[in-house]
Amino acid sequence: MLTYQVGQIPGFGTPMRTVPEGPHGKAYFTQTLAAVASSHGVSPADILGPFRFKALVHARQEVAWRMRNAKDALGKPRFSLPQIAAWMDRDHTTILHAVRAHEARTGRVGA
Repeated sequence: MLTYQVGQIPGFGTPMRTVPEGPHGKAYFTQTLAAVASSHGVSPADILGPFRFKALVHARQEVAWRMRNAKDALGKPRFSLPQIAAWMDRDHTTILHAVRAHEARTGRVGA
């Protein structure tokens, strides 16, 4: 389903995709955040917070990497960088950097 920002004329501008709130939307993000927080021994609030301690940064980058590498039925990334950024209260370029940094640090490469 496509929705448009207020004031946009359909066909002009970029449509915004709405993400379902079921297991493939914000709930999926919350589950991923909790799993990473548990594995790193930190709280979800700390991951989303402003602190830049190494343990928190690595956990934050892993959350971004996992969300970016979640696939839909066609094998494409399920969530866009702006969607992930909105959930993590960051800029989309910060999410892109986090994904790349996690891949460089761990050697795991996603899509």
